[in-house]
Amino acid sequence: MPGFLHEHRGPLAGAAGLHLALLAIFAGAALRWTSSQPPVELAIEGYVVEGPVRVRPLREPAEAAPAAEPFAPAPQPPAERREQQPEPDAAAVERAARLENERRAAEQAEARREAQEAEALQATQAAEAAQRKAAAEVARKTEAEAARKAAEEETRRKAEAAEAAQRKTEAEAARKAAAAEVERRKAETEARAEREAALQRRLAAEEEAVSFARSGVIDEYRSLLVQTIERNWIRPPSARAGLQCTLYVTQAPGGTVVDVRLGACNGDEPVRESIVNAVYRSSPLPAPRDPRAFERRLEIVFRPKE
Repeated sequence: MPGFLHEHRGPLAGAAGLHLALLAIFAGAALRWTSSQPPVELAIEGYVVEGPVRVRPLREPAEAAPAAEPFAPAPQPPAERREQQPEPDAAAVERAARLENERRAAEQAEARREAQEAEALQATQAAEAAQRKAAAEVARKTEAEAARKAAEEETRRKAEAAEAAQRKTEAEAARKAAAAEVERRKAETEARAEREAALQRRLAAEEEAVSFARSGVIDEYRSLLVQTIERNWIRPPSARAGLQCTLYVTQAPGGTVVDVRLGACNGDEPVRESIVNAVYRSSPLPAPRDPRAFERRLEIVFRPKE
């Protein structure tokens, strides 16, 4: 409120002066009615405010001032007094009424102008607010669009990276699978070649063994071993005719007997023990005529002659 008074002190001072002038006119007229002296011309002083005065409404636009009412003359005194008082100055009264009407018309015009300015200000503020809202909405949509594009770009980049990693993994797996297949085929080829070589060696050995067996060297060697064992055998009293025992003999290179096990045998315990002792007494066993007939593990059927 003090700001309002400070801002409009000029117009308010003018209005106050005008009211004071009107009061002075009414007081002079009253005095003239009650005095027999001739009427005195009154000088009216006022303040003229040039230029429009902008009034900014605090909350609501100022309502228009009520329409100016016509100036009503002062009440007439009683009849007995009218006879004694002179008639008021009609020109002064008319001039005062005209000034009052002009003041009220000016106040109404000012109020309408201020209301129009307030409405224009509100419209401007509303337009500015709508413009700011529209700009904010545009900025929001622009930012959202930029964020969407950035998210799409990030998703695309991640998808491309994942696809590249998948391709690299698949290529590495394919390379390892190809290398493993090459190694497998190589191993199969080598194994097949080894099997074929072993088969060839076995066939050759079998063929050589058959050929060697057919030569009679092995039979000759076994007969030599049996004869040697039989010469070193001390026949026990319990030995009977038809004696036959299977011997499993292990010999070292040079014919040294390492181990003797007795298999199927139809002799009693003294006979069996005497045959084992005969093998140990025959050590070293005689060598075959052909070194190829030598065997470290021998299976000998001992059938002594009667």
